[in-house]
Amino acid sequence: MLNNLRKEPFFMALALLGLIYIGSAIAGSSLRNTQQTAKITPSPNSAEPQPSLQPNYSFAFTDVAAEAGLDFTHSAFKWGLSGDPIAMMGGGLCWLDYDNNGWMDLYVVNSYALAEAGQWQSEEGGLPTAVLFANQDGSFSDVSVESNTSIPMRGNGCVAADFNLDGWSDIYVTTSRANLMLINQQDGSFAEVAQESGSYVYGWQTGTSVGDVNGDGLPDLFVSGYVDINNQIEGATMGFPNTNYGLRDQLFIHQGNDENNLPIYKEVGEIVGLEPAGIDPDSDFEYGLGSLLIDIDQDGDLDLYVANDTNPNRLYINEPADNELGFELIESGAVARIGDNNSGMGVSNADFNSDGFLDLFVTNLGQQTHSVYWHDGREGVPAFVDAAAKLGVGEMGVGITGWGTIWADFDNDTDLDLFTVNGHVPVLGEDEKMPILFYGNQTAQGNAGQLELLSDQAGLAQIGNLHGRGAAPADFDNDGDLDIAITQIGGALMLLENRSSTGQAVVIEFEGGEAPGAMITAILPNGQKLVRQAIVGDSYLSSADPRIILGLGDQPEISSLEVVWSNGTTTELESIPAGETIELTSTN
Repeated sequence: MLNNLRKEPFFMALALLGLIYIGSAIAGSSLRNTQQTAKITPSPNSAEPQPSLQPNYSFAFTDVAAEAGLDFTHSAFKWGLSGDPIAMMGGGLCWLDYDNNGWMDLYVVNSYALAEAGQWQSEEGGLPTAVLFANQDGSFSDVSVESNTSIPMRGNGCVAADFNLDGWSDIYVTTSRANLMLINQQDGSFAEVAQESGSYVYGWQTGTSVGDVNGDGLPDLFVSGYVDINNQIEGATMGFPNTNYGLRDQLFIHQGNDENNLPIYKEVGEIVGLEPAGIDPDSDFEYGLGSLLIDIDQDGDLDLYVANDTNPNRLYINEPADNELGFELIESGAVARIGDNNSGMGVSNADFNSDGFLDLFVTNLGQQTHSVYWHDGREGVPAFVDAAAKLGVGEMGVGITGWGTIWADFDNDTDLDLFTVNGHVPVLGEDEKMPILFYGNQTAQGNAGQLELLSDQAGLAQIGNLHGRGAAPADFDNDGDLDIAITQIGGALMLLENRSSTGQAVVIEFEGGEAPGAMITAILPNGQKLVRQAIVGDSYLSSADPRIILGLGDQPEISSLEVVWSNGTTTELESIPAGETIELTSTN
């Protein structure tokens, strides 16, 4: 990512220094579960889908972090700037309901510059730690100490998921040295069990995603490897991260729980084909950041997309195989036309042009445009069209370095809007901060796949510029629309409350909290189809509220809903009124 800045004096100096830093509920609905794929019949009110032309709802985001009780400042560069890449690259955060009280809590990863470690010890009484905030009725309190999550770290990202399937959400954290698996003890505390569970990884890891990759009903875990900070490339002529060798991406397959209900994992990345032929296994691993476990070809199993920094992005298609695991990951990025080698960082997927197929978005660096890929519409074929110049907003991303990114229906008008958090790298000071950008999707207004830049109208100009990194959406106040939490390097945590004028919605909750890979298809009374997939781990090093909010615009109900679970079972519902919250359970 910093490669394109190699001519700047700061990064020439950084490269010469050799990067010596060391990574230290159902009402009015009918429900049935079936082992066969269900079909949904559109409402007889309309033989063909007719998206209603919604008004342009007003947008308004307001930072309410302080008044909500989110007192947190990212700890990097407290006393001054330095060329510490680990300190400037983190910033993940995760939404989860850790105490099962129906309100989304927030876990925030922290970091610090290695050069300031001594000052933290002598002047602040210890190294910076991650923070867990408990949410009660929309107000937060710091419960880090009593929850045993107040762990000192040079942290990067996190993902929240129920790894042992006991109905309580757990947390996996990537750091510069050793990853953490925090298993929820159901009493308000967590136990760290990375080594005991087999999910321990040493070194600078970054993005994580969770899903059932092998179809056994258990949550598997992907971890992106980034830079081997202690292994420089002799004679390197390119800037960071190309001054150092990369680290292998890893895929952990769930082996079931042990007698103590501890999830047990086995790492199988090399067996199934991660970083395949053409990669020197001894030295030439890629620089992975954002990741997604998604059913990109919509064939019923989860595929993997990895955003690589200055290396080609990778799309691994999940296929049956005659090996000990019964599947393999076929690298198809180039064939699918999404394997660009920009400085890929944040990733998001969604059907953002409302054609029923999942599309992809990647944030990039500096003068690079963001990568925007529309699915080309062929069933079962992972092929895409470069749509960066087709969105009606010019060269999206040029002159801006993007990190966290979110596709979500913030105004509940049935289409998905785009939100990106931006910030300079390296971290050079106040003048290098960047704006938050918000693009309103105009599909519901009759302009399919077109965006309109609405940052100022959304109140983001008043918030100002940031050294932005992580971003994740959640309905923290349970009012039926999505809000956004944002981290910034060396800056205060932000919570943007959504005060938009919105359409109607239906909220889908999953028993146990998350349902990674579940494919949701809703048909509205006018025949319009909404397609969403439940994702666990995306954006930049972050994970979102696991609930699915389906914006209905002015439609009074969902006529029919189909959920295809990752285990192949199907749930069907009919006549769900707007304003309902429903809880769904998969049949195993």
